[in-house]
Amino acid sequence: MREFRPISAAERTAFDRIRQYAFHAEDGPHVTDAGEDGDDHPPIGTRYGYFDEEKPASICIHYTFEMRVRGEWTTVGGHGAVATPPERRREGNVRRMLRESLRTFEVVPLVTLWPFSTAFYRQFGWATANEITRYTVPPETLAGVSEEPGEFRPVEPDDWRDLRKSHLAAGRGETLSMRRSEQWWRRRIFHEWGEDRRHAYAYYRDDTPAGYVVYSVERDDAAELDVKYHGARDHAAYRAVLGFLGDHDSQVDSVSFARPGDSVLFDTLGDPQAADVELLPGPMVRLTDVPAALEAIPYPDGLDERVTLSVDDPLLPENDGTYELLVEGGDGSCRSVTADAPDVTVGVGPLSRLVIGARSADTLATVGDLTADPATRETLAELFPSERVFLREFF
Repeated sequence: MREFRPISAAERTAFDRIRQYAFHAEDGPHVTDAGEDGDDHPPIGTRYGYFDEEKPASICIHYTFEMRVRGEWTTVGGHGAVATPPERRREGNVRRMLRESLRTFEVVPLVTLWPFSTAFYRQFGWATANEITRYTVPPETLAGVSEEPGEFRPVEPDDWRDLRKSHLAAGRGETLSMRRSEQWWRRRIFHEWGEDRRHAYAYYRDDTPAGYVVYSVERDDAAELDVKYHGARDHAAYRAVLGFLGDHDSQVDSVSFARPGDSVLFDTLGDPQAADVELLPGPMVRLTDVPAALEAIPYPDGLDERVTLSVDDPLLPENDGTYELLVEGGDGSCRSVTADAPDVTVGVGPLSRLVIGARSADTLATVGDLTADPATRETLAELFPSERVFLREFF
């Protein structure tokens, strides 16, 4: 018998063994550490298993977040710790688990994940939500970029509310920016996975929080300050944070951090050529229930449009079909219809990118991910204008 269900307390050791070996193969398939969710911590997320004859063949963790989607706070799901033990791989267990997992999310319109391989999850209908620009710069390149008055102070987990204000301000106008809970701040921002503490500083102007940075220092062949999270209320505060990082030039050889794919950091650096830059595919996103998702997101005011979409979903057969989307006064309604010549033909992955504003209809059409005539693509551009998308949270 096969079933997808939450992990029981008695099955926790088996879950941890699979997860540890999947992400720390050097330690072997043995549970060596209770980690962040030991006896002193309630778990973050819900642990699930895809069971075959009462034994987990694949595992994952479900998260539920509050994230901005087109300017409105929306419930968004997260998939983490997707893993299969080596003795059960290449049997289709992950595909079956992901299918049932998406169905379990029910009314959640979008589900995100961080892929070990973009190509692997693309075959199941996920698509890249945003690109990530990874910068590595000599600290002296950052020193002196700001003369903004203010004060940096080391902060503790109990100071999370001061950092929250800067985080929310930094994410304003960004789709997939998250409203972090206190638990998330304490255990996923101030801490690494487990008990290891990160370094954290807050930037204050007139005794008011205006920015923050959370980082660790790695010492291998050379010392690197690796920024895990940072944010600022405005560009002046952002420059102050960069200047603070530059003031570590006597301690580290480089500073590294991630920004959205369209970051304007080069406009801030005095010596842009000193930066090593890597552009990477980032987290992925997909719709769960197509009509429910199209009804859940906000639309621009003042539009009255109707469009039919033929959608292909490689994982959820119930999503395959043709839908009529009717948008009136900023609200959408969507229903299944029969249409011999739909206005749009699109896969669920590219549709997910269109919905969150990660890609325009024209761009999707250019790369062959969407088929529609020019007039329909113009309508889609009005319904789904491009957004700045940046999912910061790793899970």
